[in-house]
Amino acid sequence: MTSDPQFRSDLYRGTARFYDKFRVGYAEALLDDLRVRADVSGEGRLLDLACGTGQITFGLGSRFHEIWAVDQEAEAVEFARARAMTVGIHNVRWIAGRAEDVDADDYFELVTIGNAFHRLHRRRIAQSAMHWLKPGGDLALLWSNTPWTGCHQWQATLKDAVHRWTRKVTERVPANLDQHLAEDPHTDVLASAGFTIVGEFDFATPHEWTVEQLTGFMYSTSFLSQDALGPNVLTFERDLRARLLDVEPEGIFREEIDFSYTLASKP
Repeated sequence: MTSDPQFRSDLYRGTARFYDKFRVGYAEALLDDLRVRADVSGEGRLLDLACGTGQITFGLGSRFHEIWAVDQEAEAVEFARARAMTVGIHNVRWIAGRAEDVDADDYFELVTIGNAFHRLHRRRIAQSAMHWLKPGGDLALLWSNTPWTGCHQWQATLKDAVHRWTRKVTERVPANLDQHLAEDPHTDVLASAGFTIVGEFDFATPHEWTVEQLTGFMYSTSFLSQDALGPNVLTFERDLRARLLDVEPEGIFREEIDFSYTLASKP
């Protein structure tokens, strides 16, 4: 089995404002379904790992007495903290630090990880979650597909642009990531830690993008952020705009975003 992929700690530097503005929030139908299946009481505690700018925290926050929102990117945490103050949310403990360093036993009703489990030390996190969760608590891995995943011509064009431009950016994605995940799927990692896999649940949601929104999404990623692109930012913008408008001159790009989550329960 391949060793754990090693990700740089600064991959999302400079992305917080783009992540908050251009990442589509998790579908309300998914969040409602998760609340029901996890039997959220309304009085428990949520641990949101790799929380970014708080998409899950803000989506589920009103259903918990207290939330710990943890991310190693201090910029993202500060961005989310400021937003929480602006909208009057006061039940969140925002923590800039590694998910692996959380210290709390039998404390949480639900642990969530959004689009990020692959970037964590998965076996360590899964084992730790067995201690973090109260008996009968749940762990949910939330996901959404990227805009270039799909069968539309504009998505194929976007995928080609992503591949072309990521070849110009080095050391952003570990070379052994795909092999590692294929050899050791997420559900196997959770099951080996003692979790019961409840299931995977999918929610397709229609969405429309503009060129500006797709460009902003790119700047929210670890591999085509403005920091990663450096002096090529404007060239990238012009190239992406030209490619996309060549296949969709009206500038509206329609798809169905596939939101999903995997739910695992502590006995």
